[in-house]
Amino acid sequence: MIGLHLEELQIGRKIDLGHYVFTSANIASFSRRFAPVPFHASEEMARAGLFGKTAAAGFHICSAWMICFVTTNARARERLAAEGKALPDIGPSPGLTNVRWHQPVFAGDTVRNQMTITDSRELRSKPKWGIVTSLNEGFNQRGENVMSFESKVLVARLSDLQN
Repeated sequence: MIGLHLEELQIGRKIDLGHYVFTSANIASFSRRFAPVPFHASEEMARAGLFGKTAAAGFHICSAWMICFVTTNARARERLAAEGKALPDIGPSPGLTNVRWHQPVFAGDTVRNQMTITDSRELRSKPKWGIVTSLNEGFNQRGENVMSFESKVLVARLSDLQN
């Protein structure tokens, strides 16, 4: 994760993942393909709905977080590789929990995404790997938390390289 091994990811570390700008076009495009609900996909229907205007689908907000994570991870790995550092294998995620959408996200909103490492442990069943738990959040331009979820990801151990 971000080019680091399990032992290098300290609990409490916050990682800035950058931001994503929600536009009328990307909200409508995502909604038509993946969340064809009228108040997401149609400005006309949204005006008559709960928010009074088009809101991004919750999974669009989560997908934007993932875009930012993948981009940040790739840049970190490229930088570390250029420095000649050994990069860990990238592990899968066994899942996420507690997905929450705290505030609606509208066209024109910019959401800054971050992750905070909340737990880290070795896996007895897979000695070359550990598992990292993180709190993942998105904040709009007013600093309001618009989305959060907890996730786990398998991360290669550095100590395995030294054995």
